[in-house]
Amino acid sequence: MPALSSDLLSVFSALPSASLLLSPEFVIEAASDAYLAATGTQRAEVLEKYVFDVFPDNPDAPDAHSVHDVRASMEQVLATGQPHELPVQPYDTPDPEHPGRFIERYWQSRNVPVLDEQGRVTHLIHTVVDITSQTRDAEQRHDAQVREKAAREAAEWQRGELARIFEQAPVAIATYRGPRFVIELANPKVLELWDRTPAQAIGTPLFELLPEITGQGFDDLLNEVMATGTPHVAKEMHSTIVRNGHPESVYWNFVYLPLREDDGTITGAMVVATEVSEQVQARQQIQQLNDQLAAVNQALQESNAELLTNQEEVLKVQQLLEGNVAERTKQLATALSDAEQHRTAVAQQQRLLSQILGQVPASIATLTGPEHRYSFFNEHYQELSGGRTQLGLKVAEVFPEVVEQGFIDLLDRVYATGVPFVGRDTPAQLYDPTTGRPETRYVDFTYQPLLSDQNQTLGVLAFIVDVTDKVLARQQAEALQAQLRGGAPGATA
Repeated sequence: MPALSSDLLSVFSALPSASLLLSPEFVIEAASDAYLAATGTQRAEVLEKYVFDVFPDNPDAPDAHSVHDVRASMEQVLATGQPHELPVQPYDTPDPEHPGRFIERYWQSRNVPVLDEQGRVTHLIHTVVDITSQTRDAEQRHDAQVREKAAREAAEWQRGELARIFEQAPVAIATYRGPRFVIELANPKVLELWDRTPAQAIGTPLFELLPEITGQGFDDLLNEVMATGTPHVAKEMHSTIVRNGHPESVYWNFVYLPLREDDGTITGAMVVATEVSEQVQARQQIQQLNDQLAAVNQALQESNAELLTNQEEVLKVQQLLEGNVAERTKQLATALSDAEQHRTAVAQQQRLLSQILGQVPASIATLTGPEHRYSFFNEHYQELSGGRTQLGLKVAEVFPEVVEQGFIDLLDRVYATGVPFVGRDTPAQLYDPTTGRPETRYVDFTYQPLLSDQNQTLGVLAFIVDVTDKVLARQQAEALQAQLRGGAPGATA
């Protein structure tokens, strides 16, 4: 086959497309400057060489079949005399700066025949467009979408689990939205205490559903929680509520918590309550009995003072009083027995609540005293610690890696001030037992003080949700958006 003229070679070299001129034996006879730039090769390195010797399959990619696909396309063009375009093709190219290594590439390839006057194929023009950047961007977008979908599915699952716990919780739970405190959620327990149906409650402002509690202080407390964002804890608060068509005097232990949007705006409140009327009334009955016994003792003392003047009368009075004391003592024993039954019921509720907290899809632990020693933790918290948590240990002993990260200082502050702390998307370096090294995790967490009846801080409740997948997915999506706004470099066709 005659050699190509220098003019033809010059013209081919100046082609704007990345192209090779190949003989029917797939020997490179000419290469455009654009092709050499796209593949990182020199003209002297490729001319007069078998194209698949210059561009072999990547030996580190055992599943690569680029040479087979491209050669099949070229053989088809030789056989039919018709152009052929390949689909997007992964075809790694040798790294000119690191011999023996390859650079990942994706190409859009087209093979076109050069025909003589008799219609026979004398050459092939192999043209490529480097679409590596576009392909990677598409793959990254797909990966980000997959991760985002997985994160959404996980969030939906968690919401489902929380909804199940919400419905089955042994305490009354409800959420209110807006300045009128419209009831958004109400679990069966709170509906039972209100003596209302779901149809009556959901979507109805609280003080329209329960008009009898207006002016009893609940509206002021809710307004304060929504205005300040500070939870309110109430112990044995008295109120009057209509149940079974009649007003009842009841007592509540409850906490009002602010509900925040993602931007921190407070748009509602949540109540977690337990009716303690029986316990309070039992205690009041015991107090009344104690007061009566005190009065009897006082009468005995006064009677004893008269013993010197009228012993016989004193003995009669004493017998009468002793009979009263026996009766009162019997009543006191009955009241104490009732109170013990109430305490047993409360303990059973507390054990059930501990079981539920153990199943919540979040890491939960209670910390006692200024040294923050563990008094409770659930399985999710144990997984977060890599199996290191033990009752009685200090947080700093279980998580020594977080001491320098400021988390112990936050616990100290919450314990000292009684003010909760809330963290969102907070990075934390946590020990990974599988690698033996710290790993960056992202968490949403709340440190909530645990208060005594005298509002003294006894400990801290730690509520932690691992949001690493959500944060990483968002960061990758933001990075992709930034790349797309900047514009991906295009290949010259």
